[in-house]
Amino acid sequence: MTCDGVVTFWIFLLLSLILHNADLTNGGRPDELHIGGIFPIAGTGGWQGGQACMPAARLALDDVNKEPNLLPGFKLILHSNDSECEPGLGASVMYNLLYNRPQKLMLLAGCSTVCTTVAEAAKMWNLIVLCYGASSPALSDRSRFPTLFRTHPSATVHNPTRIKLMKKFGWSRVAILQQAEEVFISTVEDLENRCMEAGVEIVTRQSFLSDPTDAVRNLRRQDARIIVGLFYVVAARRVLCEMYKQQLYGRAHVWFFIGWYEDNWYEVNLENEGITCTIEQMRIAAEGHLTTEALMWNQNNQTTISGMTAEEFRQRLNHALIEEGYDINHDRYPEGYQEAPLAYDAVWSVALAFNKTMERLKQRQKSLRDFTYTDKEIADEIYAAMNSTQFLGISGVVAFSSQGDRIALTQIEQMVNGKYEKLGYYDTQLDNLTWLNMEQWSGGKVPQDRTIVRRVLRTVSLPLFVCMCTISSCGILVALALIVFNIWNKHRR
Repeated sequence: MTCDGVVTFWIFLLLSLILHNADLTNGGRPDELHIGGIFPIAGTGGWQGGQACMPAARLALDDVNKEPNLLPGFKLILHSNDSECEPGLGASVMYNLLYNRPQKLMLLAGCSTVCTTVAEAAKMWNLIVLCYGASSPALSDRSRFPTLFRTHPSATVHNPTRIKLMKKFGWSRVAILQQAEEVFISTVEDLENRCMEAGVEIVTRQSFLSDPTDAVRNLRRQDARIIVGLFYVVAARRVLCEMYKQQLYGRAHVWFFIGWYEDNWYEVNLENEGITCTIEQMRIAAEGHLTTEALMWNQNNQTTISGMTAEEFRQRLNHALIEEGYDINHDRYPEGYQEAPLAYDAVWSVALAFNKTMERLKQRQKSLRDFTYTDKEIADEIYAAMNSTQFLGISGVVAFSSQGDRIALTQIEQMVNGKYEKLGYYDTQLDNLTWLNMEQWSGGKVPQDRTIVRRVLRTVSLPLFVCMCTISSCGILVALALIVFNIWNKHRR
């Protein structure tokens, strides 16, 4: 058993003993349905996406509770706390949510490392976990996470897109730079398998914990030209600065970055994080890189289930963030802004699943208020309702695969003159690439994936050759004449 497995086992045991002996009647008012929320907000590493996702979830709660045909006679209540994207703290937050009344019907969670711990534990209490901000491919394992769903697509959805782009631009030699986190390790393993199938050579695979200096230096030694980078945004800033120092940017190099960073990610928090590069140097190094991301905002001006379009939601979210002190008017977005629609749609998914479950339970003279942590029957009804949930949300069509994963298109962007430009979309299920022909390359042509060595026969011009031969011949004749003259007259003094 791994160390993580041992820790999880003891968490299971401790919570089981406490919850078995505690008086955990539902508590709260009889017209309330309670869910728990675990949001990564503070902290210094990982993903602090709760900064924008939590306000989005609050907006969704307000909208859900105002909908007359949804959860009639009930009000949805969210109890939440900060996990700082730390698995240990996330387990503690989960413990507090489960131990303290009122009883929770479902858990929302964000950040892959925290979702891994929470989802693995939640099955012991027959709780469904819905992750709005977790992309780890490991979470697709139904045997390990049988009660998990997520509105955030798996990170492996990017890999077919990366392979498609490599084929499009004729790249067959790539390097990989990853942060040593489970979400990136499992993503890289999937990418390696896909590269092998596609005939793409992986020249080197470098990893790091927090300091990427040596790893980036090794990329330069290996003459890496096309590089796939997988790391959280804090590490991405360190990598970008080291790229500048090692001159791994410009017309000879192409970097693939994760697309869910904020648009100005390379300009913020430099001083706080001890980044020694200037903003201008970071901009120079970032120019031209490619990103892939699952579509998180509805691209059409359609009215969604909430009665809003994606743009109307954006305006409401911006207003809420400004009230919380974020300088949205000067493009200072909090972390998790891109994923905010996923958190909003997650709350709607919960409400719709509960609504469907209530209808089924009503036929058996039961209610969601009858749920306890030992009630597998009601838990199975909630699971079935969530599994069949499908609607048009702010993030697009919300539907789940058999592994509980979100089904979504992938968007491709490039950093051009300091701004992200959309290059196209890729549908992995239909293998359909929609390309807009907006890419721009430094030097005006697609970079090569290796140093090209060409053997060229170098010759001199014919007039020069004749001239040199004539002069050489004359020199030879003069030399021969002198030798003959010397031999003929050798006895003379």
